[in-house]
Amino acid sequence: MKDASVAVISLLNLSTKFYKCNLYDITLKSGTVLRYTDYDQNVTVDGITYSAHGPTIKRGRTKLSSTISVDSVGITMYVVQTDLIGATPIMTLVHNGGFDDAECTVYICFMSAPGIVVGRVLWFSGNIDIQDAGGMEISMDNLSIMSKANIDYPSRKYYPTCPYVLYGAGCGVNIANYTVAGTIVQAVSKRVLYTSLTFTDGYYDLGGIKFTSGVLTGVKMAIQDSYAANGHLIMLVSLDALPGYDDTFEIYPGCNQLPATCQSKFNNWNRNRATPYIPLTETVT
Repeated sequence: MKDASVAVISLLNLSTKFYKCNLYDITLKSGTVLRYTDYDQNVTVDGITYSAHGPTIKRGRTKLSSTISVDSVGITMYVVQTDLIGATPIMTLVHNGGFDDAECTVYICFMSAPGIVVGRVLWFSGNIDIQDAGGMEISMDNLSIMSKANIDYPSRKYYPTCPYVLYGAGCGVNIANYTVAGTIVQAVSKRVLYTSLTFTDGYYDLGGIKFTSGVLTGVKMAIQDSYAANGHLIMLVSLDALPGYDDTFEIYPGCNQLPATCQSKFNNWNRNRATPYIPLTETVT
């Protein structure tokens, strides 16, 4: 049962015609609060304004159950490059994890006439689970707090290699300390490059390169292999074009997640979480 104010109940009981829209209250893990409506103008209710100037949001039917299951409502957000949170496009923020586990409350707002707000009813509250994001469309499920019961315990898992992403928060290595500049000496092919760099075999394996001049300016690519001779780099996939002689780039090394690499290459042993001596799960048939 949904709680509603006396004014909303009176409107529903006595009026033959009324108007309604959805209000979305989204709180990101960063603390940023976003408020949107699917109405054609801003809506102010209980002293809070919901913006109609932003992404287009549509929701599916609300799934509620009296059994032990996760209630949910599907939400689709349509965005363009100018839909920003701060200075960051919403799609970029989603891809960077900015919406992970955000809290989302859906209200239904009732109006006696267009723009004349009577009140709102809390319809659903939960946590966002991003399903897909690409182009202009972001698909998400808003899951009730019961979804927290699906978390595996213990939360810490044991792996022979370190579970942290290199340069991520868990790893703690600062990418700026390992990024260096270089130039192209020869583009053997769209995958094989000779550079001005000096390094040991394998140092840039699984790392990344970003071109800072020439036809590939701004292009980023993962590195598959690296060899000391000729500053030899092999791209993970082919580049769109051949870089020119003396084109510049920035490059940083990768990590194979092994304890020895963490200790000798990054001097980051105190944060390594590999557990190579715990036996892996085996099945005997």
